[in-house]
Amino acid sequence: MLKFTFPVIFIFNEETQQHNGYIPDLALFTEGHSPEEVYAEMELILKNLIHLSIKYSIEIPEPSTLNETVKKWPGYKVSLISAEVK
Repeated sequence: MLKFTFPVIFIFNEETQQHNGYIPDLALFTEGHSPEEVYAEMELILKNLIHLSIKYSIEIPEPSTLNETVKKWPGYKVSLISAEVK
């Protein structure tokens, strides 16, 4: 099994009252009603992207470190998200 871990940024949109998740290294974005919903959806999106990247021999970029991402996105909640694929 292969495991990939990327930093994800959590943003609350005051205008829409939605929670957003963004993985800048992969340009992945999702939204939901709660941070937990966003995390679960992002995990699924990441797993599908990695699965397809492996299937079609598309290079997956190296993830930024958590510290690099925190410095680039001050004031936002940043966490790590992982996905495992066979």
